[in-house]
Amino acid sequence: MNVKSCKRWAVGLGAVATSAALVSGSFSPAVASDPAGAAPRSVVAKQLTLRLAAAPGQVANVRGAAQGNGVPIIQYPWSLAANERWEANAVAGGYYRFKSVSSGKCLNVSGGGTANGTPVIQYTCSNSDNALWRLVPEGIGYQIVVKSSDMCLNVAGGVGAGRPLVQYDCTAQGTTNDVWLPVWEPDNL
Repeated sequence: MNVKSCKRWAVGLGAVATSAALVSGSFSPAVASDPAGAAPRSVVAKQLTLRLAAAPGQVANVRGAAQGNGVPIIQYPWSLAANERWEANAVAGGYYRFKSVSSGKCLNVSGGGTANGTPVIQYTCSNSDNALWRLVPEGIGYQIVVKSSDMCLNVAGGVGAGRPLVQYDCTAQGTTNDVWLPVWEPDNL
């Protein structure tokens, strides 16, 4: 196993535990000790990927690493790129804004729409209801529910690289295209 594979494997192992901490709002970076008895050092994890629970190698990705408002969010194979990493910023009521590390724009439901199939895009960060998301435990992961419509982040038409993310009615017990694993990633990927 090469170093990059080891990093991916190690990050994947922490997915469920760190996801639970995100939902409870109790996440604090781990502190590691040097076996030789040196002072502890902090491990910083401010970024996460949103991975499909049914296909953890697939993530929420800003299409083409574009920087502008209105760019679609798609499902895409994990590649360690900045356009698939997000900063989760807690706001009141258990909601989060997910800000793209690449563009500085936030996960947003286009136009504040409330219909099934409304595209999920990146847009200038705000506290509008279509940019606020909560995580609801479901199966081995979480449904990511937008405040404006109480609908779930969903891969349109099922799992498949390049498919757009949309909002869609949440399914009881989740489906392969609406259950996610928020996975903390090291800042220096």
